Amino acid sequence: MQIAFYKGPAKGLTNKLGRLLVCIGTRSKYSHCELVIQGVCYSASARDGGVRGKVIDLASGHWDVVDVPGDEAAALAWFQRHQGDRYDWMGVLRFALPFLRQRPGKWFCSEAVAEALGVADSAGVTPGDLWEVYA
Repeated sequence: MQIAFYKGPAKGLTNKLGRLLVCIGTRSKYSHCELVIQGVCYSASARDGGVRGKVIDLASGHWDVVDVPGDEAAALAWFQRHQGDRYDWMGVLRFALPFLRQRPGKWFCSEAVAEALGVADSAGVTPGDLWEVYA
């Protein structure tokens, strides 16, 4: 099992602005992360609308990939249970506006990855936080 951290460019003005704001707001060079299980990338993606699994080219040079310990079956089961849950836009905004509340059943990338790995307080976890723990 691995975590892939996105450090590459974004396409389109909206995606570029979003990437920049996430990196500034979380003080990290990583704007997104994926949990990789048996070659499939699992995460909550704004672009894809929420929790999903898909094959991504991690050899593009846009990703840093690190091995992570954990219960692969449990992590995969978490993503299967939450498949199709919506993306948590308000959750991302919580990093700038901490008074916003957690939204049950909605997830952003690092929150979903952390939750699947059993990390405590997953709602406050950023891609940079996961990098600091696992790299």
